[in-house]
Amino acid sequence: MYARLLIESLRRGTRRKLLAVTAVALGTLGTTALAEVMLASGDRLAADLGSYGANLEMVPAREGETLPIGDLAVVRRIFWRNNIVALAPFFSLRVRLEPAGTVAPLVGTWFDHALEPGWRTGLPRTRPTLKVEGRWPRDAAAEVVLGRRLAERLALRQGDELQAFLGTHRESFRVTGVVTSGGDEDDQAFAPIGAVERLAEQPGRFTRAEIFALTAPESGNTRPDPARMSAAQYEAWYCTAYPSSIAFQINRALPPARTSVVHNVTQATADVLGRLRWVLVALAAVALAGAAVGVTAAMTATVLERRLEAGLLVAIGAARGRVVLFFLSEAALLGLLGGLAGGAAGLAGGRLLGSGILGVAIPWIPVLLPFAALLGVAVAVLASLAPVARALERYPAEILKRATA
Repeated sequence: MYARLLIESLRRGTRRKLLAVTAVALGTLGTTALAEVMLASGDRLAADLGSYGANLEMVPAREGETLPIGDLAVVRRIFWRNNIVALAPFFSLRVRLEPAGTVAPLVGTWFDHALEPGWRTGLPRTRPTLKVEGRWPRDAAAEVVLGRRLAERLALRQGDELQAFLGTHRESFRVTGVVTSGGDEDDQAFAPIGAVERLAEQPGRFTRAEIFALTAPESGNTRPDPARMSAAQYEAWYCTAYPSSIAFQINRALPPARTSVVHNVTQATADVLGRLRWVLVALAAVALAGAAVGVTAAMTATVLERRLEAGLLVAIGAARGRVVLFFLSEAALLGLLGGLAGGAAGLAGGRLLGSGILGVAIPWIPVLLPFAALLGVAVAVLASLAPVARALERYPAEILKRATA
C-alpha cells in the first residue's frame, strides 16, 4: 500500500518533480565533474607545476669532489623509484669559446639518455619549460645548444661551428639550437656531458644532479628529522611520497652524495595545489547549495499543494512521522534519479573539463557514480526536511481549515 501511494504520488505534479530532479542533477553533475578532475589530475598537475624546476638536488657529500655518473642508476632502485620522473647530471666548466674568445659556462649534461631499459631522461625532461629553437644535441655527438644571450654575443646560430678551450684541451662542437628561458640558461652553453668531462679530464664524473620526482605536498619549512620520530611517525613519513622522504631514501642508497629538497619549488607546488583543491571544493559546495535551494523550492510548493492530503492522513490516524517519512521517501527517490543522471553527466563533464581547460587526460572513474547517487539522495532529503516538517507542525484540524480556505 505504501509503495502504491508513493508511485502514485510520483506520477502527479510531474513538472515540480522534474524541477527537483533537474536541480539535484545539476548539483551532482558539477560536484562529480570537479571530484573527477581533482582525483584523476593530481599527479599530472603536480608534475606540470613541479616541472618549472626540479624539486631535488644532488651534490657530493664532500665539497669540491665529484661523483661517479654510474651511481645515478641507484636512484631508480629506491622505494619511491616509480615517482622519479626524470634526472640529469651536470658538469659545469668556465671555458673560452671561439671564434669570439668569450669566456662562458659550458654545462655538460644528458639530453636523451637511457639510464635503464625503457627509461630515458635528461635536461629536456627535468626542465621542460626551456624553449629551444632548433633541436637538442645528441648525447653521443659533438653538438651544443647556446643560450639566447650567449648566442648573440658569439654571433652564432644553428649549423655554425664552435670550439671550447680549457687550458691546452679543446673540443669542437656544431651548434644545433638556441635556448630561451629568461634565466641563467640564456648565458650558458649545453653540450653532452662526455665532451665536457674530457675537457676537465674527469671521465665518468659529475658535480651535481637535478632530480624531478612526483611528490605529495609538504610545507617548504618542514625539515623532518627521522631520528626523532616514533616508529609510527617514521613509517607514515617514509611511506608517503614527501620530497624529504624521497631525498632521505636517495641519501641512504648513495652515501657519497647529499640529496636535498629544493624548498622554493616544493613550497610553491604545495601552495598552488592546495589552493586549487580549495577552489574545487568551494565550487562543488556552491553547486550543491544551488541544488538544495532548487529542491527546497520544489518540495515547498509540493507540500503546500498537498497539505489537504497530509492533513487527512494525520486526521484519520496516520502518525506524523509516517507522513513526514512518506514525503521524504518521495524526495529521496527524486534525489536518487537526479544523482544518477547528474553523476553520469558529471563523469563525461569531468573528462571534457580536464582535457579542454587543464590539458589533463582524465580516465573514467565509475566508482564516483554511486557516491553521486548517495549525494543526490542526501541533498534532496535534507532540503525537503524543513518544508515538510513545517507544513505538518500544526494540528490536523488547523491543516484542513487552512487547506480548504
